[in-house]
Amino acid sequence: MRCKICGAELRKEGDICTNCYKLYQEEEDLKNDSNERLILKRKYSIGYNLVKYWWIFAIFVLSSIVCLSGGEVLPVLGLVLGLVLIIGFLLFLDKRLAVGTRAKFYDTKVIYTFNFLFFNTVKVVKYSDITDVAIYPSSIWQKKYNLGDICVYAKGSIFGANLLNGFQIKNVENVEEVLEEIGNIIGPLEDK
Repeated sequence: MRCKICGAELRKEGDICTNCYKLYQEEEDLKNDSNERLILKRKYSIGYNLVKYWWIFAIFVLSSIVCLSGGEVLPVLGLVLGLVLIIGFLLFLDKRLAVGTRAKFYDTKVIYTFNFLFFNTVKVVKYSDITDVAIYPSSIWQKKYNLGDICVYAKGSIFGANLLNGFQIKNVENVEEVLEEIGNIIGPLEDK
């Protein structure tokens, strides 16, 4: 007889070989793991986002000075309205990113969800596939607002990017404490 999944020759009566059964059992255990241990979310901070877009304010201030030096008041009002609309739109996009990005850590897996406009991504990563969890170097403004980026690298990931099996959660509050908590949940990486 042969295994119905991989085609390996079976020594005993049955439908599947021990290797395929082991993989099947791991998949079932992964699906049945529902004990949430940590939910990691992207933090939305209006103050941080306004500071992040300082260059937009600078452009509008310089443009306003140029218009006022020419004695034109109406274009300055148009610039102010444009500034309000652009900043409002960028804040809306940042809020949507924060609401749609999360990682749920369970006993044996992490599920990363990214929903933004027309992009929907769900990744399930087993802890045994994680090769590294690190803090991406924070910007000056992130440090000021006690935020940082957590990168989870899995087998097949490209370091420095959230491609393939890994992912990144930006603007995590108290990033050092969160990294320690993740380490406690997934255990030492050297054993994997």
